[in-house]
Amino acid sequence: MGLLVAGAVVFVLGTAFLMASDATLPSSLGASGDLAQAGRWLQFLGGACALAAVCAAGWDAIVRSEWVAGAEIGAAALGTLLLAIGLLASAASNGSSSAGPVAGAVGIGIWALLVLSRAARASLAEQGPGHAARATVPGSQGSQGGGGGGGGHGGGARQADLWLAAAVGLFVLAIGYGFTSAAGSRGPGIAAGLLQAIGTGVLAGSVASARSRGLLHSRPVPATLAGLALFAVSFLAAAIVAGLAFGTLTALGAGLATVTAIELAAVVALGVAAWTRVRELYRPRLGHEDVRPGPVPGPRLGARLGSRS
Repeated sequence: MGLLVAGAVVFVLGTAFLMASDATLPSSLGASGDLAQAGRWLQFLGGACALAAVCAAGWDAIVRSEWVAGAEIGAAALGTLLLAIGLLASAASNGSSSAGPVAGAVGIGIWALLVLSRAARASLAEQGPGHAARATVPGSQGSQGGGGGGGGHGGGARQADLWLAAAVGLFVLAIGYGFTSAAGSRGPGIAAGLLQAIGTGVLAGSVASARSRGLLHSRPVPATLAGLALFAVSFLAAAIVAGLAFGTLTALGAGLATVTAIELAAVVALGVAAWTRVRELYRPRLGHEDVRPGPVPGPRLGARLGSRS
């Protein structure tokens, strides 16, 4: 989780550079290009930190012989690797390569397939006789021990529809991310923004539904929802900017800077969620110190104390 927080901080810094690039577009094209290039490289470093965090979690699962979790994290690492490769291709080509968005879209698609497999497993588990029995037990709904930011395991609450909705949202997001490879044209730019906004909105809706059903209880959930909502707004704003015909560089720079500013706020919100989760995991448990009682006086020691008194 520490690597994930570091990646979020670096990614926020890169997005801030991109926002500065859009703001300086009307005044200096050279400075705007340099800031954009620096921002892309910083975003790639943030993606590399996220990849390292996922790999570390996978290795920890393998060490503990949790093979199913290790396989799932391995699939998530593959998707994150493709997304990092896409960021690297975009940074190396100064944003002109169409291979970067395509690789990132494939990576998000792998995440969607992983979530879809979880939906299938949850559906099979809910069709068993044990699930109906647990659903009738009072207090069985909700995650046991506090659900994390990635999901809870409610005893009687249904989860298959939530996983399926999240998978659909990720698939739509992947398609929209792939359309950004041709976002220079008006039509693909509008389609990319709308699809990404719809996908992110569906994903946020699944997280909100899981929270309302008592499957998610941790403190990072509100910040995660805020980040997803802001991302949806930024994608919608990008679609609007792509559809407008700006007559001057000043108007174009203002529109792009607005979109990037909303995206920056979304990344900050998700970074705060990650940091909150880290604090939950490593917070010292006050009031639960291991206080061991002293030795009980034996009969000889008790007799000596009685004679002295």
